[in-house]
Amino acid sequence: MKRLTVICILLLLSSSHLQARDFEGGYAVYGAGGDSCKAYLASMKTGERQDYFIDWTIGYLTAFNVIMPNTYNILGESGFADAQGWLQRHCNRYKNQLYINALIKLTEVLYPVRYQSGMKKPAPSLKDVGKAVK
Repeated sequence: MKRLTVICILLLLSSSHLQARDFEGGYAVYGAGGDSCKAYLASMKTGERQDYFIDWTIGYLTAFNVIMPNTYNILGESGFADAQGWLQRHCNRYKNQLYINALIKLTEVLYPVRYQSGMKKPAPSLKDVGKAVK
């Protein structure tokens, strides 16, 4: 299941953000990305289907690292727990948004502070960048 999720995400991210959409601006979404932020929040609160969302998120972030040029680690100096905290705050604010859109927004916020290689580190952290989104 994890392998299928990663493959689907790789297909979604295989071209640039704008080029990955059809002529109407849409794209196919599989797995947890098609669920709402409200469902994600309920999952994190109850623990039911929590692995479903966490595994999908890990697959999405890994695929992002593989597909995006000059990206070694989209999280940069932030940890996965920091990303989860950001997602929970974002989803609390936008409960009806699709979970994939929350992940897209997270990667847009993190992109300037990503690790571009395994040897270089960015100066700011998610805590610094996240202030602009709150």
